[in-house]
Amino acid sequence: MTTNIKKYTGKHIDVSFNRKRCIHAAKCVRGLPKVFNLKNKPWIDTDGDIADKIAEVIEKCPSGALEYIRKDGGEQEIPSKKTTIEENANGTLFIRGDLSINQGEDNIKSNRASLCGCGLSKNKPFCDNSHQK
Repeated sequence: MTTNIKKYTGKHIDVSFNRKRCIHAAKCVRGLPKVFNLKNKPWIDTDGDIADKIAEVIEKCPSGALEYIRKDGGEQEIPSKKTTIEENANGTLFIRGDLSINQGEDNIKSNRASLCGCGLSKNKPFCDNSHQK
């Protein structure tokens, strides 16, 4: 899965984006459009706002496709002490916590994930929005 991860380096925060895990919830684009702008190349401007705001928006990403590393001494993302699972109307399972997810031979560590609940995903166990087709 590492070939699907793009890294964006900034002065105070680095952001990684895993396109195969993105479910296009657009919380990043709506939350901080001057940093996450699909019309720009690159679409993530890690120096487009303060690291606190960028981290706050990334932590709202339900799929875990966006992650960050603070370089300014700010706190890194802390996983929820209690693992939570919420299901939406399409059956997608939104999970938060200190997660370890097996995908084939890969063991993925994450604080957030959107898992397939419909059985149609081609990126299991992750949701790929196949339920929309």
